[in-house]
Amino acid sequence: MMAIAFGGEDAVAAAARPHAETVHEDVMHLIFDGESAVAERASSLRVELGHWLTGLQVAPERVYDVVLATYEALANAVEHAYASDHGPGTLDLFANYVSATGRIEVTIRDRGAWSVHEPDSTRGRGVPLMHALADSTSVTSDDEGTTVRLVWNAPA
Repeated sequence: MMAIAFGGEDAVAAAARPHAETVHEDVMHLIFDGESAVAERASSLRVELGHWLTGLQVAPERVYDVVLATYEALANAVEHAYASDHGPGTLDLFANYVSATGRIEVTIRDRGAWSVHEPDSTRGRGVPLMHALADSTSVTSDDEGTTVRLVWNAPA
């Protein structure tokens, strides 16, 4: 389910974001909540995020970084979060853009139990790539799933 909210407390409340924070009128939100954690949907979310950022007139280089880092987090949720389950789980994608500063924050959340793969020289580059592309990256896991938070501060 997608929701696009444009600023203000009412927009966040209407989107039913569970951990709403104080927002100002110049904050734009893109919310996908409870999406199917399958590769095709992750690809679609990547495209939607790119269109949304482009529509907000974010610089193309910044759009590329945000979309690539976000897709890595989405792909990890698809591949690792529900590997031991019998069907696909769900994931959420929340994005905020502060037009006054250019700051972008993206949060990807799953509700699965992380599955670790055997070491392989062709794997394991997603999280380091997220760290390289974003100004701030955090990955936290607990019994309720994994949350990846990516932040790009105001452009130089």
